[in-house]
Amino acid sequence: MSGTAAPRQAYGLAFHPDFERLVEELHSRPAAAVSAPVAISHTAVLTGQEEAARVLDQVAALCRRYGASPPYREHFHAVDLGRFELRFERHLEFVTLTFLRPGGGLRPFRDTAIALVPEDWLAALPGTVVAASHLVLERGEAPDPTRVDSLFEGHRVRASRVMGNAAVVCTDWRPHGDGFGRFHITDLGGLDPARAGRLVQRLVEIDTYRMMALLGLPLARRVAPRLTGAESRLAALTGRIGEARELADERALLDELFELAADVERQVAETAFRFGGTRAYHQLVRDRLRELREERFEPFQPLGQFLARRFEPAMRTCNSAAERLEGLSRRISRAADLVRTRVDLELQEQNRALLESMERRAALQLRLQQTVEGLSVVVLSYYLVGLAAYVIKGVAPWFGFAAKAQAPLVAALVPLAVGAVWLGLRTLRRRIGA
Repeated sequence: MSGTAAPRQAYGLAFHPDFERLVEELHSRPAAAVSAPVAISHTAVLTGQEEAARVLDQVAALCRRYGASPPYREHFHAVDLGRFELRFERHLEFVTLTFLRPGGGLRPFRDTAIALVPEDWLAALPGTVVAASHLVLERGEAPDPTRVDSLFEGHRVRASRVMGNAAVVCTDWRPHGDGFGRFHITDLGGLDPARAGRLVQRLVEIDTYRMMALLGLPLARRVAPRLTGAESRLAALTGRIGEARELADERALLDELFELAADVERQVAETAFRFGGTRAYHQLVRDRLRELREERFEPFQPLGQFLARRFEPAMRTCNSAAERLEGLSRRISRAADLVRTRVDLELQEQNRALLESMERRAALQLRLQQTVEGLSVVVLSYYLVGLAAYVIKGVAPWFGFAAKAQAPLVAALVPLAVGAVWLGLRTLRRRIGA
């Protein structure tokens, strides 16, 4: 595409709305083309979104101060400011500022690139520096160990031949008096400007991503005692599960488990982003080291070997803390599920006992109802026969019934009344039941 924007439509095809952005992502941060000799200063500044925007404004102000064009992209800008060059890159958590000072006759690590940058501009930068390093690229033969020691102020140096023996890289992996680390690169004649630029970019990325990954280590150390306490508390609560006998005890245990779960989940939420970033940056460091294609440069310890012995254990500590948090969360969930199961069983047992009690009471009520119903038949029949006797006594003279004939007639009405009342109550009960 050669830097030109892709058409939104071509040949009748509709392109995805993010097509241009996705294509440009592969070319958003190109490596600089550098040639020896050159001095480079690199800084990574930890920022939030607002601070990153302010850094971009500062870069624009510096460009205007030197009569150069300000940035036209948010994530990358490279500009020649005369005596030095500036490269700005914006990442998710940090921004990087790389200053390049080409030219011969420079004293390694004394005539630095950042020394040419106005101090008032540097002091106005927002955010905090999380990684900083000076790099010197020279051309020549393999460096003499005595000179290497002098360049790093007597600190223990690590060095490797890299990129198919095209160059030698030396560093001590520690900041010096100005807070900047040091990388000395000797071009053995196998680096063109593009390869040299890629080598420089890999080294500063290793340094930056190494420090960003290590941000998780202090957090892991702070979390570790709380994790140990939470694990001990969970062990004690788990031991009480088998001892609980009453429903109230199990509910109290469940409340304590929920409280512990809330505390652990809060810690997971507080650490998830940092530990996730640590894993991502760790992988990036490993990828960049692999791209260097290191070979041993006697008598020095290789760069990757030093990181494997010092950096990798720190990463394992961070990963262990993250895994302990996740594992503790799962174990609390399982313990809570176990207690909830016991509570559910207890509630089901109580419900079964309640239903049996209700069934017994219903049976008693039914027998009582049947008893009352029998008595009701007798009472209603008694009153019905009584009413019939009054009616017969009142109408007997009209029909010529003697007093002696009334008694058998009333007696004959008794079974009829009892049968009628019984049949009527039964019919009424069926209708109510329906």
